[in-house]
Formats: sequence, C-alpha cells, structure tokens
Amino acid sequence: MNRLLFRIIKQGNRSLRKFVNNTTNYKMISRLYAEKYNKIQINEDIIVYETRDGQNFSDSPLQMFKYLVNHKEYESKRHFIVYQNAYIKEILLGLQVNGIDIETNDNVFLVERNTPSYIETLLSAKYLITDSTFQSFFVKKSKQVYINTWHGTPLKLMGYAMSEGAFGSWNVVRNFLMSDYLISPNNHTSEIFLKDYRLNGIYTGEILEVGYPRNDVFFENNGQQYLKKYLYDEYEIDNKKKLLIYAPTWKPTDLRQNRIEVATQYLDEYNQLLSDLGDQYHILMKLHPFVYRRLRRNTDIMRVTISDGIDANELLSLADLLITDFSSIFFDFLVTNKPIVFFNQNSEVYEQERGYYLQLDELPGPFFSDINQMTSFIKVGKFDNYFDKYEKFKQKFVSYDDGNVSERTIKRVWSQSSSAQIIRATNDKKKVLLYTGGLQKNGISAAFINLVNSIDTDIYDISLLTMDQRGNQAYYSNFQQLPEEIRVFVIKGESTYGILKLFGKYIAEKYSYNPLLRFLYSKKQAELNSRRLLGNQKFDVAIDFDSYVMDNGQWIASSDAKHTYNILHNDMWLEANKKVNGKLKNPKTKRYVPFWKLFETSLSVSDATKKINDKKLRKYINNSGVLTNIIDNERILNLSNQEAYYKPIRIDNTDETIDITNSSILTKATFGDIDESLKQQSIGTANQQNAARIFITNSRLSPEKNLDNLILAFVQLHRQYPSVQLQIFGQDVGQYAPILYKLVQDNHAQDYIKFFGYSDNTFPAVSAADVFLLPSHTEGQSIALMEAMVLHKNIMASNILANIELLKNGQYGLLTEGNDPEALYKGLAIFAEGKYNRIADFDAAEHNKLVMDQFDSLFD
Repeated sequence: MNRLLFRIIKQGNRSLRKFVNNTTNYKMISRLYAEKYNKIQINEDIIVYETRDGQNFSDSPLQMFKYLVNHKEYESKRHFIVYQNAYIKEILLGLQVNGIDIETNDNVFLVERNTPSYIETLLSAKYLITDSTFQSFFVKKSKQVYINTWHGTPLKLMGYAMSEGAFGSWNVVRNFLMSDYLISPNNHTSEIFLKDYRLNGIYTGEILEVGYPRNDVFFENNGQQYLKKYLYDEYEIDNKKKLLIYAPTWKPTDLRQNRIEVATQYLDEYNQLLSDLGDQYHILMKLHPFVYRRLRRNTDIMRVTISDGIDANELLSLADLLITDFSSIFFDFLVTNKPIVFFNQNSEVYEQERGYYLQLDELPGPFFSDINQMTSFIKVGKFDNYFDKYEKFKQKFVSYDDGNVSERTIKRVWSQSSSAQIIRATNDKKKVLLYTGGLQKNGISAAFINLVNSIDTDIYDISLLTMDQRGNQAYYSNFQQLPEEIRVFVIKGESTYGILKLFGKYIAEKYSYNPLLRFLYSKKQAELNSRRLLGNQKFDVAIDFDSYVMDNGQWIASSDAKHTYNILHNDMWLEANKKVNGKLKNPKTKRYVPFWKLFETSLSVSDATKKINDKKLRKYINNSGVLTNIIDNERILNLSNQEAYYKPIRIDNTDETIDITNSSILTKATFGDIDESLKQQSIGTANQQNAARIFITNSRLSPEKNLDNLILAFVQLHRQYPSVQLQIFGQDVGQYAPILYKLVQDNHAQDYIKFFGYSDNTFPAVSAADVFLLPSHTEGQSIALMEAMVLHKNIMASNILANIELLKNGQYGLLTEGNDPEALYKGLAIFAEGKYNRIADFDAAEHNKLVMDQFDSLFD
C-alpha cells in the first residue's frame, strides 16, 4: 500500500507540474468556472450581454439593452456588458454613440471576458443574452434564462448544410440547444434552425419568430444623433452627398491570405468606388468582424473603415445605398426601401466553398462581378427595375420588423406575453444517443454503422457523440457511411472540471481497481461535463457502443437518459486482461471495467457471449442483456457484385528475429459442445466437383483470431491437396502481422498463402472463394462471419460459444472440434475432399427483425 501511495504522489506531482506548465489562461478560467459552478447563487436582477465574443457591443443584444434601460419596469436590472481588453475602445465607442455613460449609470457595468469577475457574473446572472455563442466550457444552469438572438438571416449555407458542418457547428448547436429562446427574423431562418442545426425533434426552448430586435433602429424617429456627430467629426460627412455603405462579408481567402494582401484588396475596391462615385456619395466601408479583427492594426485600411464598435444596423439606418456581397445585413436593409447592389468578384469560388440558400438572380438588386460595370450602373441609378423582387423579399424576410421587435421579445421573456409567433421543435420520437467509439477498421465499427443505418428515423430521433478525428482516414471513411440526417455532438472544448476534481478523476481512472481511489471519481462533475457536451439534452436511451475506452464512454454513462447501456462485444474479461509480450493489450479497457457499474445495463452481442460475461463480470455490472449485431445484407450483396482487384502484400523482407508464441497460449478459447448429428448430416461422400480450392479469412491480424494455427493447418492441407490456396485479408493490430509472415516463410508457404491487408470491399473476394474460415479463440459475434453467411458461403468456424450460436449449431456452417492445427486440418480436409453440404442458408431479414425487436425493448 505504501509503494502504491508513493507512486500516486509521484505521478500526481508530475501531472500537476505538466498541467501548470501547459495551462493557458483560458484553461484556468474554464477550471475556475467548474469549481464555482454550484457555489455561486443566481441573482434575479443580473443580465449579461456578450456579442461577438466581447469584441464589440452591437446587434440585437444592444437594442434589447437599450429597451430595458429606458423602461421603468426594468429599472432594478443590472446590466453587465462583456468585453475583451484588446477591444475596449470598440466597446466604449459603441456605448458612446448611443449616449450611454457607464460612469454615471449605476446599473451598467463592463466585465472583462475570461477573468474571475467574468466567471462570477456568468454564473450569477439570471439572464444571458448573446448574438453568437458562449464558450465551450459554458453550461446553462437550470434556473438561468438564455436568449440567443443569432446574427442574421442566412444567405450562405449554415450548420449541417455546409461542408463538414456537423463538426464545424458543434458549439453553435450546443448553444442553441441550451437556449430558452432563439430569436428568428422570419420563417426562412426558423426552418434553417430546425433543419440545418438539427434542432427539430429535440430543442425544448422556444423559437420566437418575431423579427430582429436589431432592426428597430430603422424605425427610430430622429435617432442616431450621437452617431451622426461621430461620423461628422471622424469622417467629415458631407450632408449634401448621399451616404454609401460598402459592407462585404468575409471570404474564406480573407482568413487564409496574408493580411497585407487582404487589406490591399479592400483598399483598391474602396479607392475605385471613391474615384467613380465620390462626387455623388460619401463612401464608408464596414468590414465583417472576422476581417476587421485581422486588419484592425493596418492603419491604411482603418483610415477608411468604420470601427467595429459601431453597430452595423445603426450605421445602415443613415445610409442611402448599400453595396454588399453575401452579408446578411442586406435583408435588414430591406426595411428602408433603399437600393441594394451586390458585388463579388469570385462568386463562383465562394459558392463552391460555402454555397447559398438562394440563387443570385433572385436577389433584390443587381449583382456584379466587375466593379466598373457596377459603378456605371450606380451612376445611372435605375434601381426601380428591381422593385418587384425587392417587395417579394420584404414580404418573405422582414415582414415582422415594425420597430417593436425588442418590446415583443422582452415581454415574451419577462412576462410570457404570447404576441410572438412561437415555434416549438419537440416531437414524440424516442430519443437515442450513441457513442461512436473510434470508428476504426474493425467489426465493431461495421456493427455500429449497420445499426445506425437500420434505425427507423420515423420512430427514433438519433444523436451521436463522437470525437473529431477527421484526420484519421479510417474514422473519416466510416463516418461518411452514417446517415446525413443524424445529429452529432462533438467531444471538444474545455471540460467542466476544477483542478482538484480533474486530478481526482485521473487517479480514480488510473487505479480503478482500488475502490478507495475509485471513490475520487466525481459522478456529479461527470454529469456536468456530459451536460456541457450534449447541450443539456435529455434522452430516452444512451448507449456506449465501444466499451473499450473510458475516456468518452463515461459521458454516455453520465448523460441525462432514462436508460444507459454499454455494449460488450466479446469476452470482455479476457479482452481486458489479455497480454502480448508480457504487456496488457488493452490497458484502458482493464481500467474501464470497474466503472461499468455507472451504466444501468451491459449488453452482450450474443446470448453465448452474455453467459460468459455474466459469469466473469458479475461484480462489475448492474444488469445484463443482449443486443445482437445487425447486418446490412443489401449493401453486402451489392458490393459483392462490384469488380475488385486485390494485390498481395510482399512478406519476404521479414528477417528480424521474432518470438512466435502460439496464440493459444496468449488467448484462451471458450469452447462449446456441438450437435454431432447436425455435423454428420452436413458431411457426405467425397465429390471432386464440390472440392474447395480457395479458402479465405477476413479479420484483424491479432492473436485472438488464431491465424497462426490456421496457417500451420493449411500447410498440412497443402501437402495433401497441392492446389489449395489461402487468402488472408485484414489489418495488422499490435504488430502481430510479422509473426504470421515469418510463420509462412518458415514453412515455405508464400506461393499458396497470401496476405492482402485491409480492403474497404472484401465481398467480391469472399464471394469468389469456396470457403470462408473463422478459426478464432474468441468472438463476441463476428460481423465477418455474418457477412459470409449473407453471401451464402460455405463456412468453417471454431466451436467457440459465439460461433456455435451464430451458425445455429452447425446448420449454416461446419464447426470444428477445437481450433489447434490438427482440429483445423480435419475441418479443412472435409472441404478439400468435397464432402461438405450446407444444411441451411442464413435469413438476414429474419435476423435483423430480431435485432430491431431487441433495440426497441431497450426503451421499455
């Protein structure tokens, strides 16, 4: 015990030093947020406003703030405006041009983002208002009220409609789902929220389709006097000229190109506008906040650019003409009835990279890709040609905007007034959450993909929890096979663990078999982090489909679900304790096993596997059940008919000394009794027309698959039947392949035993072979075996319990009596002599119906 304690202290000191050395201010703030989460009480009068991550104070939150501070019934409210220190000038300017002096207003405060004061304010506020998102560590408290106003009617594709949108929108989706009120300016935007942010069926808040509070500024009589003075002082606005605002959105190239190149491009465009139109218009440029942030230290571009501290719509309320490309502010500008001109020199490139919801020829104004043509058009000024399109756009996109949107929104939030158009997204579908695991090239991933693709989306609402591993080719390829309509929660951002809780979690997981140390694991903190990842959502069923690694499976166990399950794909005690070269093959699995009691029920993939796990794991699981693997028979049959070319791997370069320990020693098999009468029924007299010559196996190259004994058996078979060939497909796992290569070399079997590595489509090869082989020491329920059964192949498999069950005690294939080389040889010889006759064919449809009945029962 003293030695263990010393190791823990030593490891703890090392971990804490590493943590302190690598910790950024952001990480420290997220830790502080977690530590204070349950300690700070909510103050009913505090409202927090955060726009553009604290880089300015603008948009709809600004207009809601102005309404609240100017109406007596809300005079008790205390308003905290979030700012980043680098952007304090922009924040103060935004307040200045609205006539707000925080030094004389006792109820208005500035709070610096990512400071202890910010954390305290964020946790104590009753009301949270943003036009974007809060940070990745944020988790709305149940008694807080979160209003997300968003920041524009979408013209560009958003959310899941974008390329890689499931991963790019992870924090937006998380924030939307936590919000109590999501402000929508029109039905077009509401539908995008529901569909392209996957809110439909799960969002429990209210989408308030009321218009945009930020558009109230267009209806203010004699408003913006402070802004007018600022523009006159800073830019010498000539009241005799009309005001033209050039307001392009950001382009992907703006964030990739050199800053000077980007600034030069915008300056060139501005200067040409000034040269061509300066006699008619005073021209000001308003850059997108992303671009402004990159260029704000470039004095040349800033000389002609309006500060980001100035609210875009407050500026537009003074404009006579707007030039933009794909910025959503043109929708807002429609309420002014003033002309809009669209300009972008690379619209085709932008469409390819991002895409649009609307066709460019539908827009309520002319579109130009040539600046000379645009300025020539503006000089003539025939804007009336677009009157009909303009009116249609007004009806569709700004019909709610009447100058009273802030009032309607605030009255709905504070007094539950029902004058707003309220859209609710929930439905009666059963909600299921599944953790994907690593989606590597293995049977577990195949089983997961098959299951998700088989779930009836008319009955079930599907959400996935996954890591962002798009850089891993296997993961990305497998993820692409999942249905597009599913919702994805991505495991990213800073976890909601304080420093001590995080350290306790580390110790508890590392020494999980010690119950005293396992006690350091905080279930409450795990539940909080699960809420963070899942946007405070509730589910009917949550399933960890992996069960090999605790890192992320624990968030399923900690989720707010009526029923939580983990899937046991094999003899998991054997998997957890298996050693190769004296080291645990799956150390993370061994550490995870004691935490399986966090799940309500552990599901084995077959009855046979359940019996093994029930016996070996009874002290580590609460309840047990079965969820059999489903099989995509149509896909298998279709792929089996494709043309495929397979190139054998060269194995003649394996010269190093290799310790060839027989896999039977590394992995102990659990054999069962076979039905001898069925076996004899399948074996007839020798028939050369039925004699097998091509044998195939498809599995990962690891000890439990018993390929070494298969190779030895096949060498013996080849002596008797020289025309036989063995094809071995599968990915190397744990550097085991060289052992198999060396075994083939030592037996001079390279000419008739070939390795082909991993293939995305082995079905043509399996279909063309005479016999499929599965000589394993252990299986939970082999997907590869089921695939061969779908193709109605002759099969030889070891008589381990899972194979006996899956092959229906020998009706679908021949079961060996043991899996040592001699037992395997006897089975192979039956096929080589043409004696085998399959008793029955596997019915995939009947099997899949059974599996979906099992899946349905998980919700009872």
